Amino acid sequence: MNRFPTFMLAVMATLVLATSSCKKGDDGVQPADNTATPAFVGKNLVMTSFQVNPAIDLDGDGKLDTDLMVFLRACDKDNTLVFEKNGTLSGSNGQLSCSDNEADPSAVKPSHWTYNEQTKTIRIVKDSDATDVSEWKVLEASATGLKAEVSIADPSQTSKTLMTWKAL
Repeated sequence: MNRFPTFMLAVMATLVLATSSCKKGDDGVQPADNTATPAFVGKNLVMTSFQVNPAIDLDGDGKLDTDLMVFLRACDKDNTLVFEKNGTLSGSNGQLSCSDNEADPSAVKPSHWTYNEQTKTIRIVKDSDATDVSEWKVLEASATGLKAEVSIADPSQTSKTLMTWKAL
């Protein structure tokens, strides 16, 4: 059985929630290279698909899982993300509240982003921790959405997550 460590699921969920629930900061960083603004910038994006490859057994039921959306709470699925033109990341926690006894993992985490047109990579840096960096390989980008891939290295294997975001 190909079992994926629980902490990696938490890392992936935190990545998604951290980037999809950020508020706009005051100081911005311009997207890289003074090139044309990418089509996804300024769009209110909601995640519509969250896949992992290779498939892993996330819930320990003996069946391999590829769809990570089924592991997200409904209140996380309505969160939005906006790549602001000034390089800040903003978003909304959506209409559904995620309040329960645990600390809310969708707490606001202000971040900044840059985009490298040559490598088609979005680099997201958490404001309070410059070592908390995620890089998204952009596979598709348009005014209607964004599809990006994130590699996650684990001592036993490397996985790739594929996120699809739709503009509202």
